Amino acid sequence: MKLGVSSYCFRSLMTSGEMDLIAVLDWVAASPAGHIEVAAMDGEYYLENPDVVNATAKHAENIGVPIVNYLVSGDLRSADAKEIDRLRRQLDVAHRFGARIFRHDVAPWSWREQDPGEFETTFAQVVEGCRAVADHAAELGITSTIENHGFFMNGSDRLARLVHAVDRPNFRVTLDLGNGLCVGEVPGKTAAGLIDLAASIGVKDFHIRRSAGDGWLKTLAGDYLLGTISGHGDVDLPGLLALVNTKPDVPVSLEFEGLESTPDAISRSLNNILRLAGAA
Repeated sequence: MKLGVSSYCFRSLMTSGEMDLIAVLDWVAASPAGHIEVAAMDGEYYLENPDVVNATAKHAENIGVPIVNYLVSGDLRSADAKEIDRLRRQLDVAHRFGARIFRHDVAPWSWREQDPGEFETTFAQVVEGCRAVADHAAELGITSTIENHGFFMNGSDRLARLVHAVDRPNFRVTLDLGNGLCVGEVPGKTAAGLIDLAASIGVKDFHIRRSAGDGWLKTLAGDYLLGTISGHGDVDLPGLLALVNTKPDVPVSLEFEGLESTPDAISRSLNNILRLAGAA
């Protein structure tokens, strides 16, 4: 297993200024992780600071921690030319980082269509937007991906349909093993349905309850989720990781989003993933 870590795990420390991306790279170099994915998400910081990108890429090369994936937000519900251009410029950032995989959203995280007609109309626009982004990615030698993320483009059937409709050899999936729960899909179905389309894989764990207090995410199935250290939650990680191990060339990255203290929780998660996967 090619196990790495997402910079998203360090978001609280990066937001507070305790760590920057260079410090995260150094932490990863001293950990069991072998690579990093850079999560820009809703920010334009790396787009607006090319010197930081260049310095980070050089440091990553010097310490032997490759940047494998670059993750950004995106909204292609109308295939807006301005948004497509922004994503193309973010692809250029991914290229400067040295990333060979690029992941973008196609809608805001919380958005969900109101009826089947709205889904079909939106889906057609998303297909056109993803094609435009993937075509620029191909020029850079990058695989463009969509993650099963949020409430609209989530669930294995929807993502598989999108990949088929976009019909570009470099358009694939960043498969998050836990996110299908948000739309009521059990992780085993998500993984089985998307593993053959995955260019990268994200690992996380959740506590899952039928009722919960403040701070838990309510899913479309009426369950409640709370992120936690991998191996401490209710997701069947041993079973999922056994499937992941059938794709040894696909990079796998931890995405910790729990309330536990970092970076200790990140270390525990990495060690648990390796142990559960039989790779420790």
